[in-house]
Amino acid sequence: MPPFYELAVARFVRAGPPSSSSPSTSSPQDSSHWAIAVTFSSASGSLLYQILGTHSDYTLAAPASVTLSPPSSPKSPPSPKPPSQQSPQDSQGIPPGYRYAAKAPIGYVDADILHVLHSTLTTIPIVRGDPTWGTRNWVLDGVGELKKLDGFFVEKHVCAQWISDKLGEK
Repeated sequence: MPPFYELAVARFVRAGPPSSSSPSTSSPQDSSHWAIAVTFSSASGSLLYQILGTHSDYTLAAPASVTLSPPSSPKSPPSPKPPSQQSPQDSQGIPPGYRYAAKAPIGYVDADILHVLHSTLTTIPIVRGDPTWGTRNWVLDGVGELKKLDGFFVEKHVCAQWISDKLGEK
């Protein structure tokens, strides 16, 4: 029996304080970035599927191998490398200007059909020119498609509100 890998939705938040030069048309979607992650193990990291860009030029990024380290909490000791001291390899694949915040496990994928994930996500439409559409929409559309495929086990209760709650969105 082949191994199964965890499927999750990962959330990234702006790394610095909000910029005063941000356009007044920015939406709540601009404050966080969502992606689909396949976690192989805590040691070997995750494969991240995401769209990058702005409302006018979103594109599907190449899958990126990343380590999703949990953010330090006030109760936990500081991490050995604060985000500002991450090496380029640590942050490779993480959207520029963002830091990892949380992930919500949504199910599992059979290792033998992992290649289907990429081909499925390339078919998810990308909307440009609509400031109300963003990474959340693309991820939710992707999760919806994965629910339909054999070999992808997305929990039945997974929906937009459940994911938002698990990721700590307001």
